[in-house]
Amino acid sequence: MNNQTVIGVFDTMAQANSAKEALTKQGFTSSDIDVSKYGSHGNRATDRKHDDDDNAIERFFENIFGDDDDDYERRRKVGREVASRGTVVTVHTNGMEKAKKAASILDRFGAIDMDDRYKQYENKSFNADTNRSRLNERFGNVDTDGMIEVVKEDVAIGKREVQTGGVTVRSHIIERPVEEAIRLRTEHVTVTRTPVDRPADAADFRDKTISMKETAEEAVVSKTARVVEEINIKKDVDTRTETVRETARETEVDIVKDAGDKLRNADGTTRTNTKRNDDLV
Repeated sequence: MNNQTVIGVFDTMAQANSAKEALTKQGFTSSDIDVSKYGSHGNRATDRKHDDDDNAIERFFENIFGDDDDDYERRRKVGREVASRGTVVTVHTNGMEKAKKAASILDRFGAIDMDDRYKQYENKSFNADTNRSRLNERFGNVDTDGMIEVVKEDVAIGKREVQTGGVTVRSHIIERPVEEAIRLRTEHVTVTRTPVDRPADAADFRDKTISMKETAEEAVVSKTARVVEEINIKKDVDTRTETVRETARETEVDIVKDAGDKLRNADGTTRTNTKRNDDLV
């Protein structure tokens, strides 16, 4: 397996952290990524020992380039000088394609061109304030250790349909008065009784029946209708108590007793001729 090591030096820790985050999102594992801070904006860190840092960086580049490299001395010198004033991100890959991918990601987050930066250090043309302003314009506030997201938009040009207007047609029913004058005929039967005084003959003594019907015309309207609504009809039953008053007829019998004539006895006294009630029934 062709293992490759990709090195990127950044002016700030924030850039290095953002690059690491992007690498992990692209499939690189955290164990394959090393981040070491030695300085920022071309200045060595004041809280670290320069000699120890230089020795560590020098050993690192010795392991990377090897003694048999014809340009070994220059690369080691350039790498040590530039790396000691920034943050180094090392990515270990297992192939050239992944190495190229890692290098592209490091470049997107502002990895330093070490040869060009070394020349600026040598001729004293590097300005930390100018460098800071340039990075802030490109990546935002790079002097924080927070994450800086670098966004790249992919533009896809296509087409889509949009609604720019429309027409809605609705139908509804309205009532239109219809009026027409028609003549209607109505028949009435009238019975007139006229007093007469004439002799009657045989023809007058027979039964007669005269029938005459009354008719009338009425207006008729014919319509064709469709059901547009259903109405449920129900009945509510109530009970009530009502007193009915009426009269009933029946026959009553009144019994009146009659005293009758006075009867004389043999001794000359009188008595009443009285009948029992049973005899009157």
